[in-house]
Amino acid sequence: MYLLIAVASLCGVGLIGSLVALACRHRGDLWITSDTAILCVVSPVMILLLTFGGVSIGYRMTHGGVFAIPAAGWIASAILIAASASLWVLLARLIRRGRPGTPSPA
Repeated sequence: MYLLIAVASLCGVGLIGSLVALACRHRGDLWITSDTAILCVVSPVMILLLTFGGVSIGYRMTHGGVFAIPAAGWIASAILIAASASLWVLLARLIRRGRPGTPSPA
């Protein structure tokens, strides 16, 4: 379970960080790309997720290491990473496409 918490937290950090960076590049009109939103919303969420992920990894390392994780934990973690990657592809496509009714950049 600690492996899944760590993987989910770190996938969340990767998703949030990369999607906000992509939105800042392509969609400056979104509320999440403002400095205030990044400082007051994105940063605290990323700090909390990194803390949860780091604590979960630390607990796992001090209580049996990675070899004490059953195969089901590794499989579920791989599924979680694959779902996170496919969600990133979908959301990145939506961010790059832009608002409905506006021409997409060439």
